Amino acid sequence: MWRGLCAPVAFLDGVAVAQSVSKLYFEMRSEYDFAMPQPMVRKLAAIVSVDVVGYSRLMEQDEAGTLARLTGCMDSLVARRITARKGRVVKLMGDGLLAEFPSVVDAVACALEIQEAMAEREADIEPDRRIVFRIGVNVGDIVFMGDDIFGDGVNQAARLQEIADPGGVCVSGAVYEQVKGKVGQEFADLGHRKLKNVAEPVRVYGSAVKQAEKKETPIGWPFLTAAHSEPVAAGGCLCGNVRYKVWSRPVTVGFCHCRHCQLALGAPLNAWAIFEKQNVTFEGENPGLYASSELSVRAFCANCGTSLFTDIKDLGYYSIRVATLDNPADFPPELHYGVESQIPWVDIHDDLPRIKTEDDAQMSSRWVAVGQPKSGPTPPKAAERAVQRKARERD
Repeated sequence: MWRGLCAPVAFLDGVAVAQSVSKLYFEMRSEYDFAMPQPMVRKLAAIVSVDVVGYSRLMEQDEAGTLARLTGCMDSLVARRITARKGRVVKLMGDGLLAEFPSVVDAVACALEIQEAMAEREADIEPDRRIVFRIGVNVGDIVFMGDDIFGDGVNQAARLQEIADPGGVCVSGAVYEQVKGKVGQEFADLGHRKLKNVAEPVRVYGSAVKQAEKKETPIGWPFLTAAHSEPVAAGGCLCGNVRYKVWSRPVTVGFCHCRHCQLALGAPLNAWAIFEKQNVTFEGENPGLYASSELSVRAFCANCGTSLFTDIKDLGYYSIRVATLDNPADFPPELHYGVESQIPWVDIHDDLPRIKTEDDAQMSSRWVAVGQPKSGPTPPKAAERAVQRKARERD
């Protein structure tokens, strides 16, 4: 094809004609190459997905300033560190980027370095104007087409980024197994998480890089002594009459299988998050209260009946129902509690710690102190509860 097109040039007299035909040749060759399908190559790679937290809010506050600062961060901080770790920026995506690395260790080390450098860079900026990244890292068999990358591994990296803490890094279990003990950073086991558009649950590990000090501002009631200047999360009941905000990360999150929780919630188990009382504030109507034992009071909405939290007496904690949080997926469980009462057909496939009430030294000693067995009181059986109800009606 190309030989036939170029052959007349040898017999034409005149440079101009030869140049014209030569130009046509290269134009046609360029179009032909573009129309040819790009070769598809597969190889194992580590993928890093970076995204800006609250990008729309930052743009509304200061569009030109945000774009200028973000461009500076990407060029002088992020891209340079990726290159230094032998990675490659695949593409920029407005408020984030995608990069690939031949080494998983280099990919995670780079992600941690970026977060640490960003925390230092933005330390002197007001908290609500800071540029903060979320980063997800995955490893997998990736499809390379031209300069772009595709595949489930890329999708998982993006989904891991979405559940990372602001300023933190989330990695898949496959990544963690290759980097543990090699990057100078501990990762918390966040359990198996269901990621968007990913068929099977993925084991997730998170590392929150230390951020610059935030201003601690007393907000609302009660007086907050150890809270963030913005709420960490919020939630409420089904009808909206009772709302709450939490101003700190939870002490722990877990499942409770005890018989009290089963009865109180009308469910096989209770997913709870423990918060310090001083860091929880309430809005709207006061919740109804029910003393379910000598050690705890359960709160519920008096209008719609939603079970909201348990007031753990004398310890200064609220055990908030995870499902009442506006974004319960942000609070994955860390353990199973009260498994001596676990219903046999409730079989959650995870490897989280499983604790019996009597094996919890603090809780079992508190039960003993109020005259109950180490495993806590057993709720009355149905017949006994009916007798108690009739007695209350007579009173």
